[in-house]
Amino acid sequence: FKKGEKVGIIGPNGCGKSTLLNIITEQIKPDSGRVTTGETITYGYYKQDGLDFNKNKRVIDILTDIAEVVNVGKNKTISVSRFLSFFLFEPKVQNNYVYTLSGGELRRLYLLTVLIKNPNFLRLDEPTNDLDIETRNKLEEFLMDFQGCVLLVSHDRYLIDKLADHIFLFKGDGEIKDFYGNYTEYQLTRKKEVKQEKAKENG
Repeated sequence: FKKGEKVGIIGPNGCGKSTLLNIITEQIKPDSGRVTTGETITYGYYKQDGLDFNKNKRVIDILTDIAEVVNVGKNKTISVSRFLSFFLFEPKVQNNYVYTLSGGELRRLYLLTVLIKNPNFLRLDEPTNDLDIETRNKLEEFLMDFQGCVLLVSHDRYLIDKLADHIFLFKGDGEIKDFYGNYTEYQLTRKKEVKQEKAKENG
């Protein structure tokens, strides 16, 4: 993967999308081949089953336990409180206990525990599930400005269209098509291919 590359991963459930993410992070060993990780790579991994908090802690403490400030660019940092506010945790909510949060707020907080670690290679597995529209817009804004690599597994075609430089299309049985462009561009290309195939068949 090139620096700053954003890859959308799409395909039906159970075809191996999450498995690919786990192979890249070496949580699963590949059947063949190898994964070569650069020395400066810092992974951030948002998983669908990642909600595991001490619910008796305050929201702000969950993040300050990880970092005192948040890196948001070259030599630029913001406070944890401001970072929370950007992702719609108002100051009064920041001091609430985790057990008071809704399911959507827990997902949002989990997302922030991944982003605050200042990764330069993000793997996001269905990050917009259970997020409200405002939070999805904030995530999109953050990812648009993100300077590192992003691997995005999602059924959210709009998000992939907005972010992806190219896509991995999982077709099943280990077949993956690498297409340079977003999902809409792939659909248009595929329609042309189908049209050409039919024209050949009809002679």
